[in-house]
Amino acid sequence: MRNLKIISATVFCAATFFFLGCKKEKSEMALLEEEKQIDFNLPDNFELEDLYHPSAHGQGSWVALAQGPGETMFSCDQYGKIYQFKIPSEGDVLKPDDVDSLSIDIGEAHGLLWAFNSLYVAVNKNWDDDVPDEDEKGSGIYRVIDSDNDGKLDKVNMLLKLEGAGEHGPHSFVLSPDEKEIYFIAGNHTLIPESLLTNSRLPINWDEDNLFKPYLDARGHANEVKAPGGWITKFNPEGTQWELISAGYRNAFDMAFNPEGELFAYDADMEWDIGMPWYRPTRILHVTSGSEYGWRTGSGKWPEYYADALPAVHNLEQGSPTAVLSGTALNFPSKYKNGLLIVDWSFGTIYFIDLKEQGSSYTADREEFLSGTPLPLTDMIAGYDGNLYFASGGRRTNSHLFRLRYTGTEESSGEKPVSKEASKLRELRHTIEKYHSTQSEAGVTLAWENLGHEDRYIRYASRVALEHQPLVQWTELFQAERDPLTIIEASIALAHQGDSSIQSMILSKLNPIVLETLPKEQQLALLRAYELVFIRMGQPNPTDRSATIRKLKRYFPHADNDMNRELGQLLLYLKAEGTTQALVNLLKRHTEQKTAETDNLLSEETSMRSEQYGPLIREIIAKMPPSEAIYYGVLLSHADQGWTKELREDYFNWFYDVLNAQGGLSFKAGIENVRLEAMTHVPEREKEYFQELTGVYSPSTAVADLPQPIGPGKAYSGRDLNKMLWGGGMSNFEGDFEDGERAFKAGMCIMCHRMRGEGGAAGPDLTQAHTKFNSYEMLYAIFSPNDEISDQYAHTLFHLKDDKKISGRLLSEEGDSVNVAPNPFNETYTVRLAKSDITKREPSPISPMPSGLLNRLNENEILALMHYLEAGGDPDHEIYSKKNANP
Repeated sequence: MRNLKIISATVFCAATFFFLGCKKEKSEMALLEEEKQIDFNLPDNFELEDLYHPSAHGQGSWVALAQGPGETMFSCDQYGKIYQFKIPSEGDVLKPDDVDSLSIDIGEAHGLLWAFNSLYVAVNKNWDDDVPDEDEKGSGIYRVIDSDNDGKLDKVNMLLKLEGAGEHGPHSFVLSPDEKEIYFIAGNHTLIPESLLTNSRLPINWDEDNLFKPYLDARGHANEVKAPGGWITKFNPEGTQWELISAGYRNAFDMAFNPEGELFAYDADMEWDIGMPWYRPTRILHVTSGSEYGWRTGSGKWPEYYADALPAVHNLEQGSPTAVLSGTALNFPSKYKNGLLIVDWSFGTIYFIDLKEQGSSYTADREEFLSGTPLPLTDMIAGYDGNLYFASGGRRTNSHLFRLRYTGTEESSGEKPVSKEASKLRELRHTIEKYHSTQSEAGVTLAWENLGHEDRYIRYASRVALEHQPLVQWTELFQAERDPLTIIEASIALAHQGDSSIQSMILSKLNPIVLETLPKEQQLALLRAYELVFIRMGQPNPTDRSATIRKLKRYFPHADNDMNRELGQLLLYLKAEGTTQALVNLLKRHTEQKTAETDNLLSEETSMRSEQYGPLIREIIAKMPPSEAIYYGVLLSHADQGWTKELREDYFNWFYDVLNAQGGLSFKAGIENVRLEAMTHVPEREKEYFQELTGVYSPSTAVADLPQPIGPGKAYSGRDLNKMLWGGGMSNFEGDFEDGERAFKAGMCIMCHRMRGEGGAAGPDLTQAHTKFNSYEMLYAIFSPNDEISDQYAHTLFHLKDDKKISGRLLSEEGDSVNVAPNPFNETYTVRLAKSDITKREPSPISPMPSGLLNRLNENEILALMHYLEAGGDPDHEIYSKKNANP
């Protein structure tokens, strides 16, 4: 790679138009002048051309491209029209007059594809319930044709209506290798249409399939989205035949076929979860028939080793995946022909994914192909001329269209040799996959023969084929089976398709399997089989429960972290004696060892390309959470027996350790939700003690003179707050100043904060808060107070010799002792600590302001409080004067 700092797109375009004598509106010139210079890193022997700047000409921010007939190309603004233009010759650029919008009323597309003499459009736009469907073009798949053959697209047919929109909505298309069908991909906020469920290659009785109820995202993201998440379908040109192919994605935006006809997608991460044990990075996935990739909302995401899903071909790091393109049609050197180019929007990078055959699937290496700062990449296509065309933009940012040409002398012909063994295994998998849509005794036989195959993708295809066959055709085969691997896979199939009446029969086959005789992959598959039997069929009878506990306890704790996770949750679910003690021991061990996932984090160099995401990534790397310990912290929040006071002290003291780390946006609020859930299992007589142990103090009699909340309140989630902020609550609220003042007191804000001279001083004065923070920031600061703690108001955490901790405001140091006020609601309650007993002191990671204060209030009280904060406690503020002016 060579670093090439090219002249900014702004100067290049401006100069070009100047010499062409074109005129611009002042606003367009302002856009050009404000744009930052783009610094590119290009591969050797490639030349980059900046062809057009649509956002400078009022044509929006382009997120989708398609090569049309001849030299025609199509593009679409994320929030606007579809455009068409002729590809400029080498060395030329587009002029505004060259780019026309389609005369038909359709746009806001995330995906475009020219095929079958038609333009296929994936519209990403909320439907208006007050407008008839025939009068609007909301989310869906459309076919646009030239009905009178005059060379202009003039007729739109909706092929499939979709419910869901936004950046996790309907996305992209790719033409099948035989050019007879079209594949389409959608994000996890797009519901699978009922019509697709009648023809699905994966069994449609999917579920969350977690042994314990997962934690939803603390800030409300995707809380309402359930299995199976994002999905892929294929359809014929007319849109009359549909087949669901794959699911379990978070927000894979695009996909592409390699030369062998295998499909690959690039799935997104949930960056708010960085540091949590369920975090999964962006990844390349091999999309096989009936495949499931285990995305579940919140903490429910499945680890890669779960046997009822498939793993990634390659894990990347953080980013926002957009485009995926096979190198086959590019006039690039041979090495690119058999791999993929993938695009990351956040960090302005195109990667080359070098696919390598591995069994019936692939693994991959990657290298950075092209990058730029700032360069929000959206889509890319291979032109008929063999050049790479790509766009930048999205979210109304400055948008460009670029062309990348290879100018070297290396031949672009030549293909990587295909392994005969790998080809044979893919052929076997494809033969088995035919029974994902067909019922046949031959399918049962073939699937059963390959349930124990050494290739994971073949085992997976065999199990899915089996699940499509009538249960009666293979239950007897299971009862007679002696091979451990076949029993494990068939048990998963039976757990999915059977009922509780056969649970004991399944366990009688699983329990005799000797765990240590299996490879690790199958050991984990065995534990997953147990989990699914319990998830789908409930708690076992006492005899089976005892037998299973005896079998699993022999291996717990285990030397392998993954095995410990699954054994730990199984034994906790079965209420095996001694499990809580063992889990606390693992919690302490991994906290001390700071066991964390660091393999899938961005390099500092890459993180510098994003002003929005980069600083967070660098801060997390510097202060990485102990993710393995967090797993046990979360698991222990479900434990309702086996506790002693000493174990609980160890556990609740641990929250100080984990909150000293830095994770994604939902990290600290999520940990607080775990603590609150754990507190529900504490006996009532001990609750106050353990609340104080974690730095959360009851206001007790200090609030006696305050007005009580009107209520009823509830345990609000981030989703609830988002609805208040953006669901019309804030703008439609009719309360007055007195309502807000009362809510400020009833919510106990006045105990620690001053407003216009009245209130406590344990926290910052809020009179001018509205001039520094918006409604979102103020509301979430109350909802999740541990996220950001001012040094000025943070408590000090004292570590004592007896391994205990106490958090409080340091009042004074006198001689050999310090005086501490732990309770922000009661300054008269103090604790004197001997300096000789203090081993360490540091800022407390737990805010003096308790979480859950909003839970005392009803929704109207919360809205009244927010208006009061926005007004800075001023009864004459325009918020109230406008309301008073309304009749």
